Amino acid sequence: MSRCCKLILSCVLLASALCADDTALWREFGLLRSTPSQLGKLNVTSYQMKDLTGALAVWEWLRSANSRPCDLAAFCTRNPDRIVVWDDNYVVTFQGGVPSKAVVDSVLNALPNKRDTALPAIFTFLPHEGLIPASARYVLGPDSLNAFAPELAPADPGFKQGAEAQVAAYRIGSDPTPRKLAIFYYATPEMARLHALKFRLLPNTRVKRSGVLLAIVFGPTTDAQADTLLSRVEYEAKVTWNDSPPPSPIKPLYQLLLNIMYLSILLAALCLLAGLIYASMRIYRRRYGTLEQDEAMTTLHLTGD
Repeated sequence: MSRCCKLILSCVLLASALCADDTALWREFGLLRSTPSQLGKLNVTSYQMKDLTGALAVWEWLRSANSRPCDLAAFCTRNPDRIVVWDDNYVVTFQGGVPSKAVVDSVLNALPNKRDTALPAIFTFLPHEGLIPASARYVLGPDSLNAFAPELAPADPGFKQGAEAQVAAYRIGSDPTPRKLAIFYYATPEMARLHALKFRLLPNTRVKRSGVLLAIVFGPTTDAQADTLLSRVEYEAKVTWNDSPPPSPIKPLYQLLLNIMYLSILLAALCLLAGLIYASMRIYRRRYGTLEQDEAMTTLHLTGD
């Protein structure tokens, strides 16, 4: 086999491997369908995701390291060869030119079955100081963890129990070497504690836990740099309860007082009615002579004399 053929074969195998990795990531992020279209010279592709979380993960993944924010939408980045926009459970890419804001708005408004939900809680814990632009990546499962932070994969972070993570790169001081930080969010503090023990067994990792959060600095990093980076993490966990809040104790107490009043009025009315009936019977028997002597009422005729 000639050298040229070997080079072509290796390129094909590499492309196949990359496509396989991409397919696994798309599946993990919850891709429902991708729709390509043409607007003049623009090649537009919309990716409908299962939910907003998956769309966030795709938007961060499709950004390149040298992408920059753009003002065409609330969440928009401009790569050298395309523009990536995130809107609800959709990610839309524009290639072949720079669209106007009116064109972007028309494309976003025409997207079917849009679902808007709250941002994941972990989105608020990633520190901004020293963050390398466009380096954050959202992790939803083992495939995205292997793609963005393979050093942490042996710890089995517990994605089957609902864990999620954000991975990003930072610069500390004047050191030009990027340092990697991962934040894991768990359902309970106990789950976070158990997984913290697993992460501490990995080489080149520094772990700090607070409640349901795990902050992990991994890769070649000095203790001082790790402490600096870990100190920037906001550890104030916001807990969202899925259960309905307990009813106010004021309303049952108010209802109890009303019931007592209604019962008292009813008893008073019954007593009054019974008294009237009894008095009417005695008056009737006295008038018509059926009242016995021993049943007669003794009346004292008291006067002032």
